[in-house]
Amino acid sequence: MTDKPRDSRYQVSADRESAVRRVRYVETNRGDADECTLCQLDEGTIGAAEVLEEELTESEEAQFVRQQLFEVIENQLRDNDPPFVQSVLNKLVLVGIGREEAVEMMAYILSLEIQKTLSQDSGFDLQNYEKMLRALPDLPDDEDV
Repeated sequence: MTDKPRDSRYQVSADRESAVRRVRYVETNRGDADECTLCQLDEGTIGAAEVLEEELTESEEAQFVRQQLFEVIENQLRDNDPPFVQSVLNKLVLVGIGREEAVEMMAYILSLEIQKTLSQDSGFDLQNYEKMLRALPDLPDDEDV
């Protein structure tokens, strides 16, 4: 036995007849047990399938949003509206960036402008959108957004 105090965040259980020891991390100093997914899994109040389903739903939502952003860029290119979108794509392809990667970068810029619009509760700033697109392939810093 050791003289060190046992860390209360860990629980060790072992069957003296078995060679297997289980060590389980137990978070004791953060949040409420109702907010802790691991605690809920341990207590059996939620199932692993529910957690996996929630994670898949978030992943599906992210994929959906990404697909919609790509679709908006493709529509802008098809309609040539605004016209600077096509010129930015042409520039990116000329500097050696593949079309798919260029559209992905443009969709990222669109997402930043949409986030700014929503967070500031303002209208879509077409001039800022153009400025950020024309700066590609250099992506904006966090403070530029």
